[in-house]
Amino acid sequence: MDESEPYSSEDEDVSLTGSDFEFQLTTSKRKLNSTQGAASPKRVRHPSVSGSSQSQTPEESRGLGPHGAQTEGRATACHLYEAVRSGRSALLTVIDDWLEEYRRDREAGILELINFVVQCSGCKGVVTREMFSRLQNADIISHLTTEFNEDSVSYPLVSGGSQWRHFREGVCEFVSLLVRGCRNSLLYDDFLFSSFIALLTGLADSQVRAFRHTSTLITMRLMSSIVSVAAEVTAQALMTRRRCELEKNKPAEHRAIDRIEELEGSYRELLEHQEDLRSLMNGIFKGVFIHRYRDRVPEIRAVCMEEMGVWLRENPASFLNDEHLKYVGWMLHDKQAAVRLQCVLTLQKLYVEKDFISRLELFTSRFKERILCMILDKDSDVAVETVKLLLLIKQQTDEGLSEEECAAVYPLVFATHRGLACAAGRFLYHTCGGRAGERSD
Repeated sequence: MDESEPYSSEDEDVSLTGSDFEFQLTTSKRKLNSTQGAASPKRVRHPSVSGSSQSQTPEESRGLGPHGAQTEGRATACHLYEAVRSGRSALLTVIDDWLEEYRRDREAGILELINFVVQCSGCKGVVTREMFSRLQNADIISHLTTEFNEDSVSYPLVSGGSQWRHFREGVCEFVSLLVRGCRNSLLYDDFLFSSFIALLTGLADSQVRAFRHTSTLITMRLMSSIVSVAAEVTAQALMTRRRCELEKNKPAEHRAIDRIEELEGSYRELLEHQEDLRSLMNGIFKGVFIHRYRDRVPEIRAVCMEEMGVWLRENPASFLNDEHLKYVGWMLHDKQAAVRLQCVLTLQKLYVEKDFISRLELFTSRFKERILCMILDKDSDVAVETVKLLLLIKQQTDEGLSEEECAAVYPLVFATHRGLACAAGRFLYHTCGGRAGERSD
């Protein structure tokens, strides 16, 4: 069975017919010379380090040739990978060094990022400059798949041991810092992120679990970082427009025409940035999230729910609506406790914000029955966090829970699980205790 085949936890229709997510990620051959102006640089053939069944020497495994010379592409990608894996390097400095390299040779720079993802997946293959220039993404991924060790079920994200303990956090931090470092220019250059996301989208649809899991994590965190930047750009655009209007409303003798033109130019640029970011976000949402939130691997589904929570909080104007909240609601029915737990934790962070409550009203009424059922979840952690969620709903909403619905929680104070009994006790105290205080007054 194709492991990338969607997993369905319930029979609801999740099709997106008529969706506005129409961003198309290019997977065709790249013709860099048309966008770089001058003649394209001479291609450097990448010495093949994949496809060999012979064991590698320590130097070769680090991207070094037999005489210690660094193999182009993999050596610099190896530097990125080792910086993340070891946790001993300042990632901000690593990102700055990479940005300098990218500005000198953008094709070499994007290759570093792509091979970084390949290494994070546990694959020994390499994407060469020639492959990147001549092959479509599907062909590149097919080549990498043949280089993958199919007998190995382990890869960095799921590896045990102290050296891998913080690997996931390191990868996420790297991606976040990458976007932050590019937010003023390269995020809008029509090459770097569109090319990177295009290949990530293909890897996220791979039959190889390691590729799918790793690329989904990176893409989802990439999306979270872009969402954060988009919220900042929106705020800057609003502020710039207000300043422009204030300047225009001044008396003619105090009105600065140059200042108005400057503000109008800045506002137009910010609107263009908004459109570019919206295009990237829509592409990731349609190209990766829609397919992977129902993946057969529970860790992948959990990643999607975790990062969806970030989007909902960071940019509520764009994401905190029923069109996006429904995915969290659907996954409350997931067969795996880890995914259900992540959904509940995501909802807790939403209901704690008073400003979000009005946007959550329809979601509350639609999925409240399911949430109430989860206080009896077979997984104790899910049950405990669900009781905490219900307390938030009770405290933050006027009519979120009825008396009968609250009464369903009270008997859990006698639960044998200590954590669940304590959570139910707090729920009882804050509901019944509050009413008792009102009557005594």
